[in-house]
Amino acid sequence: MQVIIASLIIVFCAAASDWKVRSDIPYHVYGHAAAAMDGKIHILGGCHTENWEKPTAAHQVYDPVHDSWGKKEDLPVAVAWSMPAVWNGRIYLFGGGYNKPGLGITSSSDAWVYDPQVDKWQPVRGLPEPRMNGFAAADGNYIYISLGYDRRGGADDGVKEEFRSTYRYDPNADAYTRLADAPEPGCYVASGTYKRKIYAVPGSNREYGFHQDYVWADGALVYDPGTNHWEKINTPRVAKRVFFLTQCSASVIADGKLWVVGGMGDMRTKTTKTEYFDIEKRVFVPGPDIAFARCCGGGGIVGGILAIAGGFVDGKGLGTPALPTWTFDTRQ
Repeated sequence: MQVIIASLIIVFCAAASDWKVRSDIPYHVYGHAAAAMDGKIHILGGCHTENWEKPTAAHQVYDPVHDSWGKKEDLPVAVAWSMPAVWNGRIYLFGGGYNKPGLGITSSSDAWVYDPQVDKWQPVRGLPEPRMNGFAAADGNYIYISLGYDRRGGADDGVKEEFRSTYRYDPNADAYTRLADAPEPGCYVASGTYKRKIYAVPGSNREYGFHQDYVWADGALVYDPGTNHWEKINTPRVAKRVFFLTQCSASVIADGKLWVVGGMGDMRTKTTKTEYFDIEKRVFVPGPDIAFARCCGGGGIVGGILAIAGGFVDGKGLGTPALPTWTFDTRQ
């Protein structure tokens, strides 16, 4: 009954906003990866409801044009907070956190590729180190992986290392090359590629459980593959928060705007704030608020339409599962 009431409230509130309420996600998840490919958004893994130490292998697919959900072959393992990228018509998925028996959530170095033509996942060479909650971004002939952290032993043991290291993965050679380190660590990242450069907006520079609190990130990071150079863009954000609705997504850039939606801000409360990083002007700009405070989802952009799925709306603890999919036309 609580979920039904929450859904009705969302529909009522969203009617007056620029966001549209669409079909419910079939299997509720949060902390999932998301990748837009061939006009659809793939929701990959994640955790179900309120148990963050029990990831799923579910592979759900959303069609924004027909507002419909489908299912594809499950991931090879149950994993959350992994790092997806789309390259040459395939989805590559790096790392993430899995439940290691007796230890809880532990970072993985595994990597896989999904071929939509045969609906199959295949393993590729694993990451040089176990990593989760960073980002992956494709550009040209390569995929770039950076930020995130190494968690060992769930919440009790916590994070062992926070990464600034960056790697270039060559899908043709199935090999990694170490590149320049990022200026600072970061996690819960909204990212994407624009004009042959890679942009990243982390939610935090430090993961909770390692420092016992989040350190809010500010500004944006940009990496130039052509010169192997990182830059920190020191410009203030509209709101500081973690657990974006655009985290762990293959790309949330459209028309030079990198979208940061929802999340959790001060006092551990969810936010309705939306903003985008204007890449050309190098500033953050307010976007239309979402109708109901929401965090911990994932999504992607198809034909200028940003779709958000999963996560939680306001409520006790993590909150009430957010079942409806929300969409917004980034071109308006």
